[in-house]
Amino acid sequence: MARIAIRCEQELGLKVRQVFDLQEVAEILKGLEKGYLSPILDPAKNDFTPANSFWLVAENETGPVMAGGVRCDDLRDVDVKTYWNNHLVRTFGIEPRQNGLSFPIDVLQGRVAYFGDLKSTNAIGLSKAGRSKLRFFTAIGHYLTCQEFRPDVTYCFIQEADAMRGTPSNYGFLQLQPFFYSWDRQPYPSGKPEWVASLRRSDVPQLMASVERLIEESADSKSEREASRLHLSPS
Repeated sequence: MARIAIRCEQELGLKVRQVFDLQEVAEILKGLEKGYLSPILDPAKNDFTPANSFWLVAENETGPVMAGGVRCDDLRDVDVKTYWNNHLVRTFGIEPRQNGLSFPIDVLQGRVAYFGDLKSTNAIGLSKAGRSKLRFFTAIGHYLTCQEFRPDVTYCFIQEADAMRGTPSNYGFLQLQPFFYSWDRQPYPSGKPEWVASLRRSDVPQLMASVERLIEESADSKSEREASRLHLSPS
């Protein structure tokens, strides 16, 4: 998988690195104009160390253009619903209520990593090329998360509009479950989570293989276009 991650970085055309220094992370995010962080990744609301968190940053010659945060928690025998409930109460001072939706207990258990707050500059964009770049970036993120923490599963929170656009699969999250908490007045400044997207560690090799296939298909299409132009060029 390391070879595929290297190919992703080459296709991305950017230097990708892990950042553990939270002061450096703050400066990077300021440059990307990301003023709001999810409570689960906000250093002001959590005690992070290099043993449980890092940020992934992609840079060009002028500076960072993409970033995303990762944290890892060992739940052991703690139910993820209890873990989230305690975190939300601590963060917002409001007891959330379960909305009656079921959440399979085996989706998130053991060592769990959160990979989110993905941010890119306008230069990346949401075009087909921009989405491919985000796919390469997140594939590198999934690989490095596995190397760094060996989680049983990696997950993120998703809003309805992003789920309907296919964002989870583009970011490498292959399972989707409804978020099961709600509030009378939701406290999230940027909108509350509506879905939980996840990727089991056992599925990471298949994810990386699919990204490599995308790279090869893109290279084949480029070769065909170049061959067609040569054929059509006047002698």
